[in-house]
Amino acid sequence: MGIAEDCAKNFPNDPSVDDSVALLRRVPPKHLHFDENLRRWRPSSAAFEDDEDGDPMSVYRQDIIEAEGGSATRIMAGHDGYALASIKAGQVRSKGQTVHPDPLPEESSHTQVCGSKPKSICRWFAKQSEWAIPPPV
Repeated sequence: MGIAEDCAKNFPNDPSVDDSVALLRRVPPKHLHFDENLRRWRPSSAAFEDDEDGDPMSVYRQDIIEAEGGSATRIMAGHDGYALASIKAGQVRSKGQTVHPDPLPEESSHTQVCGSKPKSICRWFAKQSEWAIPPPV
């Protein structure tokens, strides 16, 4: 089974997640990159790879966090030195990804982004992302 088929079967896209929804991704210090062309710090492409455990890329939905009266800082607990990048659901979908809600007992906004992520797509995500919580550099 290919990646697209696996995503469609196991992590189907949820069309109820609007394309405008901000998806938040924690970025560890080792995945920060100063982009000379953009003249700013941005996540490296490695920050948008699938999770090391083989699961699709984990993100957190800002709309759910805000609807519950929370702020993005709640997903940063225990991640000192990390930054938080934001990319829209429509942007990841435009690159063949599914947006699949995957609430966890400890975090209802948890979502997975499934699809093939070659370096070129990860780099595009990194360049399109904005800081929800900038790096402490």
